[in-house]
Amino acid sequence: MLKEVESLEYKDTHSDIKKICCYLQSIIQQQEKLFIIFFIRGQLVDKSYLLSLFQNAPYQEVGLLDENSAKQLIIKPAEGLLQYDEDTVTAILELSAGHPYFTQVICFSLFVEAKIENNWKVTRADVEAIVNKAIESAEAGLAWLWDGISIPERVVLSAVAEAQKIAFEEKQSFPEEPLTLLKERGIIETDDLIQSGKKLAEKNFFDETQRRLKIELVRRWLVQRHPLHKQILELEILEKENVYLLSEEASQLHQEGKNYDAIELYEQVLQLNPNHFRTLSPLAEAYLEIENFDKALQLYERAYKVDTVRHQEGYLHALETYGNKLIEQGDFDLAKEQFEKVLQIEPERILTQQKQRETNRAYLLRQRTPLGAIAAVAGILAFTIVGGIGFYKWSTPCPPGQQKVNGIFCVAESNNISRGDRTLFPTIPNQYRDQGIEAFKQGNYKQAVNLFAQAMREDRSDPEVLIYYNNARARRKASPFTFAVVVPIQSKQDIAKEILRGVAIAQNHFNVKGGLNGQLLEIVIANDANNIEQVKQVAQQFVDNKSVLAVIGHYTSEATRAALDKYQRAEKPLAIISPTSLSSLLQSHIFFRAVPSNIKVSQQLAGYIRNQLNLKKVVVFYNPGDQFSNNLREQFTKKFERLGGQIVWKIDLTEPKLDVDQKLNESVSQQYQAQAALLFPDVQYTSMALEIVRAKANSNNPQVQSLKLLSNSTLYNDRTLKERGNTIEGLILSIPWFREVPQSKNFAQTAAQQWGGSISWRTATSYDATQALIQALSPNPSRTTVLQRLRQVNLSPQQTSGNTLQFTPEGEIQMEPILVQIKDGKFQILGK
Repeated sequence: MLKEVESLEYKDTHSDIKKICCYLQSIIQQQEKLFIIFFIRGQLVDKSYLLSLFQNAPYQEVGLLDENSAKQLIIKPAEGLLQYDEDTVTAILELSAGHPYFTQVICFSLFVEAKIENNWKVTRADVEAIVNKAIESAEAGLAWLWDGISIPERVVLSAVAEAQKIAFEEKQSFPEEPLTLLKERGIIETDDLIQSGKKLAEKNFFDETQRRLKIELVRRWLVQRHPLHKQILELEILEKENVYLLSEEASQLHQEGKNYDAIELYEQVLQLNPNHFRTLSPLAEAYLEIENFDKALQLYERAYKVDTVRHQEGYLHALETYGNKLIEQGDFDLAKEQFEKVLQIEPERILTQQKQRETNRAYLLRQRTPLGAIAAVAGILAFTIVGGIGFYKWSTPCPPGQQKVNGIFCVAESNNISRGDRTLFPTIPNQYRDQGIEAFKQGNYKQAVNLFAQAMREDRSDPEVLIYYNNARARRKASPFTFAVVVPIQSKQDIAKEILRGVAIAQNHFNVKGGLNGQLLEIVIANDANNIEQVKQVAQQFVDNKSVLAVIGHYTSEATRAALDKYQRAEKPLAIISPTSLSSLLQSHIFFRAVPSNIKVSQQLAGYIRNQLNLKKVVVFYNPGDQFSNNLREQFTKKFERLGGQIVWKIDLTEPKLDVDQKLNESVSQQYQAQAALLFPDVQYTSMALEIVRAKANSNNPQVQSLKLLSNSTLYNDRTLKERGNTIEGLILSIPWFREVPQSKNFAQTAAQQWGGSISWRTATSYDATQALIQALSPNPSRTTVLQRLRQVNLSPQQTSGNTLQFTPEGEIQMEPILVQIKDGKFQILGK
């Protein structure tokens, strides 16, 4: 029996196999009693060739099982143990399509789960609940499938999976054609991609429509492990050797200002590989510099489609530049179109709003102005746009925490960032801290160490002082490693302290042990005030400060998203690891997360409601305008509906004069019949969410009182318990870390001794984030080496707040959230 013939696929496939077959045929002719059974993939060699060579030997194609055989494979192996009803069998077949391997993987996962739960009656909901475990179990087989196809085939396969996902979410009956979807994402349709679709069809990956994968489990695996937005980047690898030298030479010419020569070489790169995406932005920039706006905008728009986060600012800047040029030329209609495109993407872009208003005024003026005066109007407006923006900036006060430069531009004040030269918590009195700061500013680090030590004894709960103490020690040693941490001191001082406490403990542990080769760790603290403009300014300052190796932060998903673009567009990209941002929309090759994302939180909540509470109808309270809140709502909806649940009503927490009593009563009315309410507030609306909890507890409506209330970590803090008392009894929360679970107790106790009281989950996750960065250090580190080494981080529970810390290829932490419930006035573990 010959089974591993496919191992030759990566060599000179057909010639090698034919040589082997000819040799075996000669042996068979000599040995009458020798029998050979081939197991071979159909695409490796022509079937007619084998039949001719072996004189029409019998053969059997192994493919998808027929319905009856598949049902037998499901039921027979565990007959007498597992009970499957017809709908459950159908659910399994919907996932496996009768493929023997995937059918067995699903059934094995169901058996393991049934054994754990001691529940031997399997339902459709159980099948849905084990999909992720089945995918993990099938990884080896799926990896073999993936490794056996080319890069263009992989891209087409991911495109088909993505098109199906979109069709499912938008309730479309027919998925989009994969090559059309790729075109919408900025991909040029090459012959390789066209032929790849045909090859995949020949290999029976698709159903009869050629737009759906036959095996649903494979589709889900692709969406999880090989999402289209990441997979398309592999197209850059094609023609890599030929492209590299051209790209380097073009880049050098561009830097020297030789734009026309650079453009010629960049265009040659795109001729070799039309989907070399790294070339799009510099080529667009070169065209913009020579004022070929049509080509520049075409390329910028394509780059934006490929990676909206990375290329958004470049595209918007090009549109604005073109708009300004059109104003100079007096073409107000076309200028207006450019500014409208900008505001469609970023509605709150203040300068563009101003330009659009000026353009509209000019347009109206032109309607009433004689033709001879239009040129003068254009000239005046060009001055107005440049000078008017200056006046607008000059006459408008800067937001808190900013200052004007040259009387026009608002930038972050230097007092938003500190290594020890100022306090970012001026309302907290501590004379020794203030004296230590003066010594630090003068470079007297020995005295600063002593004074900060006294300040710590004065107020042991202040993490800023411990960080400055260690910074002074690190400066005294010279050549410290430098990380930055960004917190919302101005808007959320308590939360800022919680995050800083985790960072401070990790820094202190590292420095107490002598650092790495005698070099200690310095932490730069920044206050972004959770204000988007200030976030961007702080991020840019860290990008420009070459001593900063990586960033811990930012607090909210909105703030992190705003900063992410700055960090990844830097000449030397900055790794960023967030201990608090849960939105699954945050994705980048430089982004890591020290906390389970909204995907895991929503999966846990949905599974608990459907499988443990056995509830089907829920109402969701959320903020549609907040990235984190809306993303959590979207992820929960997907997971809950797949388990057979229904979102009967979505309620906007930002609704003016929101009457929570009325909303709760309507939720349980005959119209909606909600059995549970999900509270997904952002940080600005936690008080409103708690008001809903209070209203439920005080309601006279028995149906409202019976509502189950569930939420996430936004409502998890000791202050909630103290201030709300019995009104929040029974509230269930999905949280990233809990001090009462066995693996967390050691860290919780150590931290409590350090700070003189219990710590929050944010302290734990920020500690983990800092520990991960510390492990990514090496002798003579750079931003590049830290980013590379972060991917290999592997911390034991003894090195973290209690859990093993590793990152997936996408930068996600491999950790599950924890369910807790408020019982008897305290948080208690509920289970996963």
